[in-house]
Amino acid sequence: MEIIRATIHDLPLILPLFDGYRQFYEQASDNEASFKYLTERLDKNESVIFLVYEIKDDIKEGIGFAQLYATYSSVTLKKFWVLHDLYVKDDYRKQGIAKTLINKCKELAHENAPLGIIIESRISNQSAQHLFDAVGFVKEGEHYFYYLEN
Repeated sequence: MEIIRATIHDLPLILPLFDGYRQFYEQASDNEASFKYLTERLDKNESVIFLVYEIKDDIKEGIGFAQLYATYSSVTLKKFWVLHDLYVKDDYRKQGIAKTLINKCKELAHENAPLGIIIESRISNQSAQHLFDAVGFVKEGEHYFYYLEN
């Protein structure tokens, strides 16, 4: 298994993973829109994607990915990362791949984001929450998270 910082050339490996991730969150499969979305993020350097893949019989297969977005705090005047997407294919779960991806994200944050990383989880996603606890994330209890849909 290898982990790399993905480029536009890695989209054929990322796209099925991204689609699986979206379906996990009850979104309809839409490869065309997903391709456009990921292309824009990578072309404009608006996100960082780490990709885990393996080679079987000379064929590369994507196994998992993490996508982060940079943002900034006006209060602290510092940069931090939002780890927005984290996904590992079903047959590869419970093998430490998600932890490896998070550790790669932590390296990125250590290099250039003094405030670190934040991540959000559905209340029902207990397995993700256990992972986040295990790799050192601390549940934030001082703020509420609000959103407004258009």
